[in-house]
Amino acid sequence: MRSVREDLRRRGKTIAVVVAALLCATAAAAPGVHAEPQPAQGGPVIPRSVELPYLWQATVDMAPPGPATVLFGGDSWGLGSDPFEEDGGKLAVAGRNGAYRMLRYPDEGIRAGQDVRLSPDGNLVAQSVLTGGPAGWLVVTDLRTGRGRGYGVGPSACCFEVAAWRPDSGAVLVLHRTGSVVLGGVGQTEGPPAQYVLVDLAGGALVPVDDVFVRDPVASAWVAAFAPDGRGFVATRPAAGGGTELRGYDAAGQRLWSRDLGDRRRLAGAGAYTPDGSAVALLSVDGCADTKECDHDQLAARRWQVSYVDAATGADREGPALPAVTGPAVRALGWHGDTLVVVQYELEDDIRQEPDDTGWAETRHVRVLALRPDGTAGVVLDPPAGVSSIDIAQDLLGDGRFGGPVPAPAALPARWSVVAQGALFLLVPVLLATAAAVVILRAIRRRRTATRA
Repeated sequence: MRSVREDLRRRGKTIAVVVAALLCATAAAAPGVHAEPQPAQGGPVIPRSVELPYLWQATVDMAPPGPATVLFGGDSWGLGSDPFEEDGGKLAVAGRNGAYRMLRYPDEGIRAGQDVRLSPDGNLVAQSVLTGGPAGWLVVTDLRTGRGRGYGVGPSACCFEVAAWRPDSGAVLVLHRTGSVVLGGVGQTEGPPAQYVLVDLAGGALVPVDDVFVRDPVASAWVAAFAPDGRGFVATRPAAGGGTELRGYDAAGQRLWSRDLGDRRRLAGAGAYTPDGSAVALLSVDGCADTKECDHDQLAARRWQVSYVDAATGADREGPALPAVTGPAVRALGWHGDTLVVVQYELEDDIRQEPDDTGWAETRHVRVLALRPDGTAGVVLDPPAGVSSIDIAQDLLGDGRFGGPVPAPAALPARWSVVAQGALFLLVPVLLATAAAVVILRAIRRRRTATRA
């Protein structure tokens, strides 16, 4: 259970500091520990898994990893709060050269692919806040340089929540919270008012999209998706009578159509558009539909089936027939031909009342599946236990290069704060031993002087 793991993590902090101090002090001399990462032969490839990073793994700003393959998070020691710095959360970046680097956040519970999203080309990461990052409601970090830029500073209510990347990685669609919580009426959503905003990264322009609405705070996994050519996008909002409304827009954010999906269908995720841009994938749930009313077993037994609407009109249409997936939630990452790549979620043993079906507290583990039109589903990336959120660069999904080797994290470079604390832990015993030796030597000298006298 998550609370037990958190207690064990806190109790082991002192031990971890001492162990890390010894490891950091010897890592540079140990053969193979600081081996330089190497890119996969034949170009970038999606690994069949990842490994957990070291507690002291260097951050992106210290040693940029370059373009990423995978972004992932969870509650293991390597991904949660650590004993070296203030509490908070971390996400790991697995670079295409095999390097692991960390992004640090002031709060735990940060999820890759929802709160923080990897750009389609793997070069950038978008988030609403970053420890040590620039000011702004949206912070975009360049993984090639380690530098970040903030967008959207200004008066009135905060924040930009990342919804989707434009395919050219040149703009981000965000949800701008515009006020305090609004109490919903019968059949209406209760939550903060929000408005979609399209953020141009090069010029910094902020373009409001459509009107303000009361957003669903637990629907961030499925809020929006861009067409492959970037000439349009779809975005969701709670429908007036309950359920989900899907709206289609052109590249400038002008509404083209709207469609009520009801309470059993939702946008499949940021990778919902089919490769030719003609259709948008939806997920239909068979089982308990209202997450707030479902118990553990009902959530775990859900079955998700892919259906489609026309990208130009929003009308129902045919598309690749794909196998159903069982689990509390499924999220589409992108396509390779007629194969849809999705994240499958696995529940914790204990969940809170009114759970979030992709929540950090509710998710035990995730894995990445390929849903094929021949009716089969295969695991393409199965991370270790403790990984509860993941994102993959869409350009690699389109290339379909799966099953690559698992990159191993190198112990160095380490964060400077860890090196300093490690040095302190090693230096204190040395200073004490030196002081004791000085005291003993002085005592011997005094005794010899007294004897001669």
